[in-house]
Amino acid sequence: MKLIFRVFGFLKGFRHLLFLSILLNTVYSLLDAAAIAVIQPIFEVLFGTKSQIITQTVHATTQTSFLAGLKNGFYEFLRNLTFSSDPFETLFRLALMIFAIFFAKNILKMCSALVNTRFTEYVVKSMRDSIFNKLVSLSMDFYNKRKVGDLMSLVTNDISVMHGGISPIMYTLFREPIQILFFLGLLLSFSPKLTLIAFSTSIFSLLLIRFSVKFLKRYSLRMQDAVAGYTTVLVEVLSGIRIIKSLSAESVVSKRFTNQTQRYVNAAMKNQIVSSLIPSINELTAIAALSVVLYMGGVEVYAGNMKGEELLTFLFALFAIMKPIAALTEMPAQVQRGLVAAERVFSVLDLIPNIRDGKKTVNEFNNELKINNITFAYSDKNALENATVIIPKSKKIALVGSSGSGKSTLSDLVIRFYDPQKGSIEIDGSDIKDFTLESYRSLFGVVSQESILFNDTIANNIRLASPNATMEEVMRAAKIAHAHDFINNLSHGYDTYIGDRGIMLSGGQRQRVAIARALLHRPEIVIFDEATSALDSVSEQAVQEAITEVLKHQTAIIIAHRLSTIIDCDCIYVFENGRIVEQGTHNQLLANNSVYRKLYDIQFST
Repeated sequence: MKLIFRVFGFLKGFRHLLFLSILLNTVYSLLDAAAIAVIQPIFEVLFGTKSQIITQTVHATTQTSFLAGLKNGFYEFLRNLTFSSDPFETLFRLALMIFAIFFAKNILKMCSALVNTRFTEYVVKSMRDSIFNKLVSLSMDFYNKRKVGDLMSLVTNDISVMHGGISPIMYTLFREPIQILFFLGLLLSFSPKLTLIAFSTSIFSLLLIRFSVKFLKRYSLRMQDAVAGYTTVLVEVLSGIRIIKSLSAESVVSKRFTNQTQRYVNAAMKNQIVSSLIPSINELTAIAALSVVLYMGGVEVYAGNMKGEELLTFLFALFAIMKPIAALTEMPAQVQRGLVAAERVFSVLDLIPNIRDGKKTVNEFNNELKINNITFAYSDKNALENATVIIPKSKKIALVGSSGSGKSTLSDLVIRFYDPQKGSIEIDGSDIKDFTLESYRSLFGVVSQESILFNDTIANNIRLASPNATMEEVMRAAKIAHAHDFINNLSHGYDTYIGDRGIMLSGGQRQRVAIARALLHRPEIVIFDEATSALDSVSEQAVQEAITEVLKHQTAIIIAHRLSTIIDCDCIYVFENGRIVEQGTHNQLLANNSVYRKLYDIQFST
């Protein structure tokens, strides 16, 4: 119930739609009961029962039953409206009334369906927006522990399953109980005794539902896990399709995918068995009760305690009440899947980012960025240990070392993707934790080894972080990045769509677009993280020329594997096994004849 109330928390912004839905469904249910109740006057006309005789019994019944009084009052109003001395005229009026009731009922049904759909879709939109906003707000350590496929399944499948759990609640929980109440009142007004007999199996149905819930939850959880599993395989395969084909591994990944889809089928079948069993057993017990009612009601009619048309109307109402009751008994299966999905969604919504916003804003960089004796570990082993780096304004600082030595980790800490376990990072004498993430990160322009572009125009890719930038500003950034000329040679220039992940561009072109994107907002500090390491020699030269242009009068942190790109830097920090083992200019480090010299000799030996 706590989880259901949390789901209902998403309804707050749409109360007006909820109230309108309840109102429409209430009137619809009232007309539905009236459509059954009007059967009795038709039988009276067809069977030739005198209305005067029936009217004489009204006052006596009213004294013993409030519901019977309401019923007889309704019938008295109906007879005054439709009955005449001519039975054919009475039938004609009753036929018109029935048509009017069903016409109004279907109009209300359509309107309530539209309102319900608008209501549920907006609730689902709110859920999906909330989970997406939470995902983009979480720290990088969250993504280190999660698979992309699991997160995609969370936003798409789990929210959709929650929708499937919410929709029956919206339709069933608000409309069906109202219908049941109206029909139940009608049944009690005819015979409390027969009504009690008819619902004698309800306790058994409730026990059955209670017993089946744990199985529904178990199989629903397996289904959601299986969906996350095959979504993960799908994302991995589509992302690495070139490697898979080059290795002829199609059959291997196909088997992984089919194993996951088979897991889903197995769980879905077990879930369906339990889901189908509940309404089937409930229907059989309901029919057994109905058969008993038919027999006992017939005894009452023959004994003169009940009129034949009243028994027939009672049976019609009993059949009518079975539909909303069946809908309620089928609801646990749908709701359980929705609740399992809701648990997964709320497990993410409840997460608190490890990287918290500060309260101050920072708009400029004046003196120096100082990394003070920081230590950081992703798990048990330190990725950085007692590292100290000073980055003065307008200076170019290089970080070099072998793979896994801690260079990129230091860059991630500077951008504040993570916080160090020990030490601090200060900008112009203030701890970076004091600043809001948005204002602090806006000081940086980052170009990484893998240039991630989006399936949009080149202009919009450059504008990613500055959607309101003018075309002149976009072109300025592209010119600095040496991208303007090749962009103008494309079929639609800056309005050219570049495909998924920028597949329509070469590696060097993608990297230059990424540099333009990083420069658009005129960052105070530029970080190049192995920006040319994945390029061929021709593309590397073009990108390196762009980087050289960018570095003029610019504060920069350059993470490089190729030492030829950082020879002119003001200071070079050499990393080894998470420690800074050397620092100085290129010539100073060569003269030390230590780690840097060995790296240099390896790269430049003939």
